[in-house]
Amino acid sequence: MRKLILFTIYIFVFHPGISQNLTTITDTLGHQTDSNTIRNDADIVFSKAEVEAGFPGGAPAWIEYLMKSLNPNTPIDNGRKKRGKFQVIVRFIVWKDGTLRDVVAETKFGYGMEEEAIRVIKNGPNWIPAFQNGRRVNAYRRQPITFVVR
Repeated sequence: MRKLILFTIYIFVFHPGISQNLTTITDTLGHQTDSNTIRNDADIVFSKAEVEAGFPGGAPAWIEYLMKSLNPNTPIDNGRKKRGKFQVIVRFIVWKDGTLRDVVAETKFGYGMEEEAIRVIKNGPNWIPAFQNGRRVNAYRRQPITFVVR
C-alpha cells in the first residue's frame, strides 16, 4: 500500500505530462482562468506572472523615490498621536506599457496614510511591466509602504 501511495505522489507531482505550472489570470470583470486557456486578450490582468512587475531601478530606486516623494509625517499631520508602525498596502495594475491603473488601498489605518501612499504611487514613473511566456502582460501589484509614528 505504501508503494502505491508513493507511486501516485510521484505521478501527480513529478510527471511532466500531468503536473502543469499554471498561472492564474483575472480579467477586468474578475473572472479567473489559467494561462493555458487564454492567450491573446488585451484586457487580461495576471494575478501572478513569471516575472513580476517592478519599479524601474529596483528596490534601491524605490527607496530613493519614497524618501524624495513621500511625506512621512502624514499620520502626525493628521492627528495621530499614539506611536506605531503602519504598513499600508496599495494594489494597482501595471499595464503592458508600464502605466498604472486602478490604484486602491487595501488597508484602512486612516490619518491620511492611504491617501498619501496612493498619491505617491500615482505620481511616480511608469513601472516595468510583468512578463509571461516572454511577453509583456498586464498584472496586479501589491505594494507595501510603511509609516512609523515615534
